[in-house]
Amino acid sequence: MSAEGYQYRALYDYKKERDEDIDLHLGDILTVNKGTLVALGFSEGEEAKPEEIGWLNGCNETTGERGDFPGTYVEYIGRKKISPPTPKPRPPRPLPVAPSSAKVEADSEQQVTSHRATKDVEVVVLLRIMTSVNQMEWDGSWF
Repeated sequence: MSAEGYQYRALYDYKKERDEDIDLHLGDILTVNKGTLVALGFSEGEEAKPEEIGWLNGCNETTGERGDFPGTYVEYIGRKKISPPTPKPRPPRPLPVAPSSAKVEADSEQQVTSHRATKDVEVVVLLRIMTSVNQMEWDGSWF
C-alpha cells in the first residue's frame, strides 16, 4: 500500500527553532504526504509553491527526521509514491497468566455470598425501622 507524496530539496541550511522543527542542510531531500497538504486546505498544484504554503510537515529523507520546515527554504522536485510509516518493532513482552476457570468461579461465588450478606443486613435494618415506627404513635402529620 502506498500513498502519494511530494519531494522537495533544501536550498539553504536551517537550524530548528522549536522542538517540532527539523534541521535542513543544503541538498537534503524532504518528503511531504499529500494528505497533510489536503488536510491544511491546499489543492492540487499548490504543492509546487512551497514558499506560499508556509510551514510544511514532512520527513527529511537524508537524516530520517520528521517535523516542520519552512517552505521558503526548499524547492519543489516532484511527486513521489511513499509508503506509510512502518511501526517500530517492539521487544518481546511476557504475557500475564490468564485466571483459571476455577478461580473465576470462586471469585464469582464470593461476590454472590457477599451480596447476600449485605441484603440480609438491609432486611434486618428495615424490619427494625418498621417496628420502631409501628410502636410510635403517629398522628398522620410529618412535622
